Amino acid sequence: MHDPMQPILPMTRLTSLQVNIARTGLSLGDPAEAFVDPEGQVGIVAPVQRYLLGLFPHRRPRVLGYLSPAAAGLIAPALLAGEAFRIRIVGLTPEHLAPEPEMHISIWGDPKRLLVPPPLTMA
Repeated sequence: MHDPMQPILPMTRLTSLQVNIARTGLSLGDPAEAFVDPEGQVGIVAPVQRYLLGLFPHRRPRVLGYLSPAAAGLIAPALLAGEAFRIRIVGLTPEHLAPEPEMHISIWGDPKRLLVPPPLTMA
């Protein structure tokens, strides 16, 4: 049976942006994916528009930024356990519109599965 998804983080800001928002070709509602890096940070990846030889557009996955430590602490254990989330871009403020660019995402999933039980240890 498939459990319905509910908003876990309806709108959260990405930190340490790794891309120029105006040049990514991203728009509101575009899908993204999350991963946990070896340092325990949760990164967000999405297909970003690039050009081959300056002429041919194509999309290639690229790290957009990272979640805040509080948001990462909530999501990381479930990600490591293999839980599925639906991640969408819900806010974009490019460099030419504000002194500091911003990107916001929403994360949906099953809140009951966020609390992953610790592994059993043999004592």
